[in-house]
Amino acid sequence: MAGVELKGVASKNDVLSMFNSVQFGGLTLVENYSSIGAQLTLYTLLNHSYNLGLPVLVEDIFDTFAGYVKHFDIMGLMPPMEHVGVLKIGGIDEVGNVVDKIQFEADPALYLQKKEKAIAKAMGDEKYVYIVTGFERLLGFQRDIKGVYVIVNHLKETLGNEKRMTLNIIEGNVIKGFPTNPLPLLEGVATSVIELHDHGDMFLLKFRKSIFTLLEGRDEVFLQPSDIMEWW
Repeated sequence: MAGVELKGVASKNDVLSMFNSVQFGGLTLVENYSSIGAQLTLYTLLNHSYNLGLPVLVEDIFDTFAGYVKHFDIMGLMPPMEHVGVLKIGGIDEVGNVVDKIQFEADPALYLQKKEKAIAKAMGDEKYVYIVTGFERLLGFQRDIKGVYVIVNHLKETLGNEKRMTLNIIEGNVIKGFPTNPLPLLEGVATSVIELHDHGDMFLLKFRKSIFTLLEGRDEVFLQPSDIMEWW
């Protein structure tokens, strides 16, 4: 595939190449600093995984995924949902095929234990794409840095799970406003880190840590939001 210029606009094939570089067993952090980057990233993931025949499990923390789906409706977007299971963590709004509900626990170790049990029950031995939405909300409810370390250590422990392709969509502006910013800890564990920024009427994707940079020799690309909406 021919690469685009650094200042050019990425094509659909470029975007597919980016997502195809994401590996099972890894952890990709998608840090959104743009207006609708999280929604369009999720929209792309749902469509691309469907075309690949991969099931998706979305962890919906405090109705974040439900909110994104409402944004899809407003934007006139209709991603496929029949391959998507939803694991609810707290919250009250249900969208899609909810496979399990877990009450929010102040003790992160208890939450993580319940979550992994629910994932194993829902997905079995299948390979699947695991998308976490609202991760910044979970971190914001931790009483102290010890709770954050429990969550980060769990992320380390799940690396290498060849059945799971994990992508955490994080609202970066929210998480950077915490008294103690946990992003450096999360980025240290992640195998890929991608930032989304508004750039005029386009998105700028910065690859802070990514095999895509090694494969394509680029550390940033531009995307036109209207193109993403028209590709699927």
